Amino acid sequence: MQIIDGRLPDEKLWRALVILSPEEALGRAWQLALALAHANKGQLIVSIYIPDFNPAAQKAAQALAERIEQQLADDADNVSVLIITTVNFEKALAKFVDEAAIDLLVAHLDGPIAYKLNRISCAVAAVRGDTTPTMQLEHIIIPTSGGPNTAHALTFLLPLTNKVKVTAVYIAPEHLKNEQALGHTRLRQLMQFVDAGEHIETKVATASSVIRGITDLAQGDCDLVMIGASQESSIDKLLFGDIPAAVVRQSHKPVVIVRQPRSRLGSRLNNLSWRLRQYLPRMNLKDRTNAYTRIRRSARPDLDFYILISLATVIAALGLIINSPAVVIGAMLVAPLMSPIVGTGLALVLGDTRFIRLSIGAVLRGVLLAILVSAAAGLLSINQEATPELLARTQPTLIDLAIALFSGLAGAYALCRSDAAGALPGVAIAAALVPPLATVGISLTTGRFDQAAGAMLLFTANFVSISSATALMFLILGFRPTVAQKSRRTVQARSVRAAIISLAIVAALIFGFTYELAQEQARLTHINAVVEEKLAEITDATLDEPPTATFDGEFLTLDVTARSTKPIPHYLVQDLQTAIGSTLSGEGILDKVALRLTVIEVTELDPEIPPTPTATPLPTRIFTPGPTPTLTNTPTWTPSPQPTNTVTFTPTVLPTETAVNTATPTLTPTATETPTATPQTAVVSYPFGINLRATPSLTAEIIAVVLGETVVILLDGVETADGFDWQQVMVDGQTGWLSAAFLQNR
Repeated sequence: MQIIDGRLPDEKLWRALVILSPEEALGRAWQLALALAHANKGQLIVSIYIPDFNPAAQKAAQALAERIEQQLADDADNVSVLIITTVNFEKALAKFVDEAAIDLLVAHLDGPIAYKLNRISCAVAAVRGDTTPTMQLEHIIIPTSGGPNTAHALTFLLPLTNKVKVTAVYIAPEHLKNEQALGHTRLRQLMQFVDAGEHIETKVATASSVIRGITDLAQGDCDLVMIGASQESSIDKLLFGDIPAAVVRQSHKPVVIVRQPRSRLGSRLNNLSWRLRQYLPRMNLKDRTNAYTRIRRSARPDLDFYILISLATVIAALGLIINSPAVVIGAMLVAPLMSPIVGTGLALVLGDTRFIRLSIGAVLRGVLLAILVSAAAGLLSINQEATPELLARTQPTLIDLAIALFSGLAGAYALCRSDAAGALPGVAIAAALVPPLATVGISLTTGRFDQAAGAMLLFTANFVSISSATALMFLILGFRPTVAQKSRRTVQARSVRAAIISLAIVAALIFGFTYELAQEQARLTHINAVVEEKLAEITDATLDEPPTATFDGEFLTLDVTARSTKPIPHYLVQDLQTAIGSTLSGEGILDKVALRLTVIEVTELDPEIPPTPTATPLPTRIFTPGPTPTLTNTPTWTPSPQPTNTVTFTPTVLPTETAVNTATPTLTPTATETPTATPQTAVVSYPFGINLRATPSLTAEIIAVVLGETVVILLDGVETADGFDWQQVMVDGQTGWLSAAFLQNR
């Protein structure tokens, strides 16, 4: 984009851009851009575009510039008028928007300038139907179903509510049940998302259709209708349909279609926050203000901060030296280092450079004090071996990184929600900030610099992860700079990028460290397997516990404790050393092996067979004869009477009837349908709609406005005129011509 006359302002505030042609009148697009620039305390860039640079066109552009300056009078301080020209307008406009840091492009689509806005990265407000005389802008209606584009429009309209009435309307179709309740819910969520408070009026109206409801509202007390671009749910797309064309045609009121920025980190973060709003409700403005005040006050270092850091470090250092997990946990609860780290995350989201310096400065001073205090405490363990508790802080893994991330999320949420404040002690324990710093100081004092580096990497990972996670949680809860705070939004974008890069670097370092630990563990496991195999093969002994391996370059010292049922002579120990060394050397692991073997003699007994039990003889019973029995007369047996058989009649079996076969009906073949030819269709790819003309010409009569994503039927007519390829189409029963460049075959 070549600037013929004028210059951009040096100070980069919130900027709106409006592009005019020399012969174009100042309409609603100009008026809206000027009002938004003043309301947001920003700058208005007015660019007068000359397609073909010549003296006559330049003179007309200068006349329009003078007319604009005369109309502005005393309000011209934050308005810059430029005269521009270019060969490729679409490409040059996208580049100019990025270089000039434009926040909102106000485009008049019905004017002589042909816009292609798909490549524009900033927010876009496309104006259609700007044919009404320019009058004072007093009332703006925003029909919405609660989508992100409407939310973005409300953010830059909110400062305008002091002078202009803004009404957000949800149209509830009469034939759908519970639509009014749904409308109130969506409007309430939308107002809470943009912190509208009482500045924006809300209304739920019922109508036979959404188009009918909006046109009825537009015909009343309304100067402008603003609609978010169709990036909402499929139901909302179906309900909204061809609203802009209908409103322009029936109410003769201009319509503005708003689309939020694209391909920017801030926009992506806002989209994430928008999608999570139903699962994590945003805090209102009052609660966010209280949370900000509380976090900023706690992030400021004072005498209490330094005293608690010193005490927590001494407790942690002593707990590490005596290998007491309980003492180390107590130090985590005392340490106040979590507050400035959480403050760093909040400062990143708000883009507050002063707050960022305050929080990071407090963290650095706390880190230096903790290392100095722990180094002094390390004098108590100069001649001692490193304890397991201390070694656990020298080998960070990706699991530690994940713990820090989730601890940051929990900490930020607990600090903002008073109901969840009871989780803060658990968050402090999970974060584990002071023990790694105490390990750094102790390791530096005892000369174990590799362990000090590992502990410092663990603390750095915790700091970066917690601050990044808290920034994400604060963003979800609604903390962000306002639209007018452009410098803060720039700092926010840079800070978030720096946090992501730092997190990636730390994750890469820890991944490399974890990989080395895995390799070392695999080598030790293989050495243990070799020692166990050779010990059983040569000495017929078994390991009592895993051997202790000490490395010194390529020199390995093995301390082996074995169990054996017999003494192991010296020559077998030498054979064992030679066998282990040969195996490890042949596999390329080590060249020299020193062996210290401790033998525990054991006595093994075979299972003893218990003796067979002997049967115990029982006492023998002796028969004693009794008196002789006397004979007695026995009675004679008399037979009992027998039952007599009775005759029983049996029923006669009748013959069974024979089944008769029934004839099966014959199937009648069905006639095959003849396929009907499907007409060829296409979709309008221009999101803001194109004009349907009666003949293939730019000067032809406009029959209708066809919105983006509309399906049209392609007819046989194809013509080339005025530098465009024209396609004859049919849409909604009307036949006309559209530019083929804005059609995409289905």
